Amino acid sequence: MTSRGKGHWIIPKGKVKPGKSAAVSAQEEVYEEAGARGTLDQAPLARFDLPLRGTDTHEQMQIFALEIEVLALTWPEMFQRRRRWASLAEALELVRMPHLRKALKNFATVMAPMV
Repeated sequence: MTSRGKGHWIIPKGKVKPGKSAAVSAQEEVYEEAGARGTLDQAPLARFDLPLRGTDTHEQMQIFALEIEVLALTWPEMFQRRRRWASLAEALELVRMPHLRKALKNFATVMAPMV
């Protein structure tokens, strides 16, 4: 899906919500940003320490795999983002951020035995 206003292709992401695990927060973000619901693998595919813009601090990003079971026709951020299905090879070309590309490659490594 695209980032809000910038048109860059990204994967759904957000901050861990108070009182919720990173995995539950990720599931909620995927629905809000892309209208997808499903079963989330509780083990992160990737973890990154990313610098916060304009600061000397970092924050940890965890990326999870979601097996999509329901794709909503309407969702909270549908007018702010574009949703698009892509093959893994195409997604690697669309996504520019190195940490997101690495997460997609990790996903391919985990999923390859199952295909």
